[in-house]
Amino acid sequence: MQNTQCLSHIQRITPLAKKIEDILEQQKDLEAKQQQLERGPLRSLYHVKDLNSLFAVSILVYLFVFHTVFSASLITIYQLFSRIDILFISVISLFVLFVFMPILAYFLLIWSINKLFKRWLHYDHKENEVLLALKEAKEVEYELKHTLTDQTTIPMYYLKTYALAKFETYFLHQRADSMKEAINLFELEQQHVLQQYRFYQYNGERRFSKMYEKAAEFEKQVSS
Repeated sequence: MQNTQCLSHIQRITPLAKKIEDILEQQKDLEAKQQQLERGPLRSLYHVKDLNSLFAVSILVYLFVFHTVFSASLITIYQLFSRIDILFISVISLFVLFVFMPILAYFLLIWSINKLFKRWLHYDHKENEVLLALKEAKEVEYELKHTLTDQTTIPMYYLKTYALAKFETYFLHQRADSMKEAINLFELEQQHVLQQYRFYQYNGERRFSKMYEKAAEFEKQVSS
């Protein structure tokens, strides 16, 4: 294809590539929602991936109440174990009774309450709706990719809006006369930008230009 033909071809398939990226983003949102529904409404109080400051407050309050209510019983049990004149057993007993058991009871309690809330709030129905939407999104993605590959000979690796926008710039400014030249130029620039990006990361620079961030995002997309 000549320069003008390549340019028009890129401009024609870019909207389709954008739709694919949008549907992939939608899938990520649905998968995140599915995981949240699976963990339940109290996930921030017990699930490792969702713990936050609310968990810290709740467990501190729980431990205070637990030790206030059961302190006499715990001390009595500890005194029974402490009759065994072995320091190791005394330390282990102290840890199990006053730390491990209360925390274990907390997680079991929250997990049980969370299960009840999931049932009362019909979380199973919500999960099925999300799974159905996710299935439909994957079917749409498959159809769009099939349509896109039928319309172009450009490798799927480069059928991302970031790469296509670069190709369009090359043809607009006559930096490339064919797709092969555009791809080669893109790879050279991509390698250069990623080297700079890694250099800045290595040196602890946290503020990157959009150019570096988009290049890194493209690498994530094609490697996932």
